[in-house]
Amino acid sequence: MSTRWWGKFTFEPGHLRHWQVGTFAMWITRLPREVRLVTRSMPEDAPTRLIPGTVATEALPEDGEVTRFGVPQSGSTLEVLPRTADRAFIFKSQNTFMVPPGGEVKAYMSSPIWVGLQLTGPVRPLHEVATYRPSDTWFGPSTLEGELAYAARTSVRFNLENVPVEPSRAVTVVRIVNQAATALPLARLRLPLPQLSLYADGVDRLWTESVILNRRHDGDFAEIKLTRKPPEEAGSCHKIGPPREELGRHSLIRSFTSLLGLSGGQG
Repeated sequence: MSTRWWGKFTFEPGHLRHWQVGTFAMWITRLPREVRLVTRSMPEDAPTRLIPGTVATEALPEDGEVTRFGVPQSGSTLEVLPRTADRAFIFKSQNTFMVPPGGEVKAYMSSPIWVGLQLTGPVRPLHEVATYRPSDTWFGPSTLEGELAYAARTSVRFNLENVPVEPSRAVTVVRIVNQAATALPLARLRLPLPQLSLYADGVDRLWTESVILNRRHDGDFAEIKLTRKPPEEAGSCHKIGPPREELGRHSLIRSFTSLLGLSGGQG
């Protein structure tokens, strides 16, 4: 069964369309020279649903957040796009997990999707909103060195079967290679989501390309490599979105905050 909720949607005058992706809901209507967006986030324990932009007849929720956009009179098509997060995500390991010297492990991570809205012909970006707004966290060895990131709601997982299939989230496969002389205790792991593309598989489950982190020396840094294709676990896929930003020339980045005297902030 397809979990697709994105694409190009045509609006007749006054039509209201409704989306629900997991616990995130939005309503869009096209008015003369205006697009009106209403969003609402359900409690985390609320039942998840998939409503893929169907024409709605019910009244708008009174507790929704309303955003209005001035647009040209012509044009009745709006494109809804899934996007990766606009900051890196920091994942935690629930228990102490050690990658021994010369060892490697494959980790599976699930991150929430942002929803992008744009007009077509010509393309005019309108807005972007997260299906789930994560909390902020700091990633780095001190309050003076590091970056602002998002704290992941889910932890690092080492079995794909333990990652739920959710239309509002994308799966990233990370291969961690430890070529250093010391063991690598995984406490926190940084996932560079703004540099990752999005793919959809045969049932429209969302994936990013695989990430390879190679720790060659003791410490918190690793060489990062993006495969620029979806993982083999995803099967046949097609690309639906480019990265927000390209990975820079320097492939050596701080990838871990381990238990080796590096605090890594709270989140």
